[in-house]
Amino acid sequence: MGSQGRRSVPLPKGWARRTRPRILRRDGHACQWPVVTGGICGAPATDVDHITPAHLGGADADDNYWALCRWHHDRKTGREASAVAHAKPPRSRPAEAHPGLLP
Repeated sequence: MGSQGRRSVPLPKGWARRTRPRILRRDGHACQWPVVTGGICGAPATDVDHITPAHLGGADADDNYWALCRWHHDRKTGREASAVAHAKPPRSRPAEAHPGLLP
């Protein structure tokens, strides 16, 4: 199922009928994930994802989409979700001094 069930923002209009197939065709149905040896993964791509996530300001534009295999899409989504979950919220008040350190 991938990350489809965890979306916080609705997919753009026309995603399933126009955008997704267009990106898969553009990328030759090959995973575009860069590999350390140079080049791309190249495995069969089943998913289309934002390069820069929408929640970080990534646009719903073709140049911000890439085709990914399920394996790379799941790992990318997992890392993004983990980063959001571990982000520390700003403190609403200053830290209190330890009672033993008060003047």
